[in-house]
Amino acid sequence: MAVFEAGELRQGLVGAFRPYLAAALESRGVPLDAAVDAAIDRGASWLAGELDDLLSRPFHEQGRGPMELFQEAMRFPTEALTASGLEPSERDPGQVSALPGDLYGLAPASSQALGDEVWQAHLAWGAAKARALRPAVGLLSSDLIDRSRVEAAAGGGGFRLVVWQRGAAVDLRRERPAVVFVDLAHDDADSVIRGLAASGVRVIGYGPHVDDLAMVRARTLGAADALPRSAFFKSLEGLLPTVT
Repeated sequence: MAVFEAGELRQGLVGAFRPYLAAALESRGVPLDAAVDAAIDRGASWLAGELDDLLSRPFHEQGRGPMELFQEAMRFPTEALTASGLEPSERDPGQVSALPGDLYGLAPASSQALGDEVWQAHLAWGAAKARALRPAVGLLSSDLIDRSRVEAAAGGGGFRLVVWQRGAAVDLRRERPAVVFVDLAHDDADSVIRGLAASGVRVIGYGPHVDDLAMVRARTLGAADALPRSAFFKSLEGLLPTVT
């Protein structure tokens, strides 16, 4: 699967707009007169602006998809064709229900109709959005080995991992993980546990088995549990919430 690049998807969709419509109109025997040509330009300009806005937003704020915008942009040539007196096309009930304003059946059913490069860019966007919208597990740790082990368990459980190396980076306004694991040897462990627990986030600490005081302190600060490292990693998968 290709890596998602917003600029590549935007450029592909806008670039495909005129060629796609020209071919669609030609297949229907509709001449590309000056009014329709100008409407296509307006549609491409509107699409470019809407895609810029959509793709600049975090995935959780993208209430619509790029192909929905592409389909909506069909209203510009549709209005020009209607003004010219062209009779609407015959469409099946499913098409009418899905896109009632697409009177001439111009809107593509999928990005495959726009060419392989656009289709692949659209698939990459969908895959990236699906990954981004998976629930998160948080980890406060500077240990790369810990990160890789927690990341593997989180991925297997249907979660993505958010890693903080400094307590100051923990910002629940941007992300509220389902659970946060805190390395009790980290300098910011106490303040992070206290802050997260006060915000109602489930926190589980882990540390050296010889440091009983750190585990007692973590529970006192609000951690739901605190475990020796060996026990923590042995039971890691069971500490993850169930994805619903």
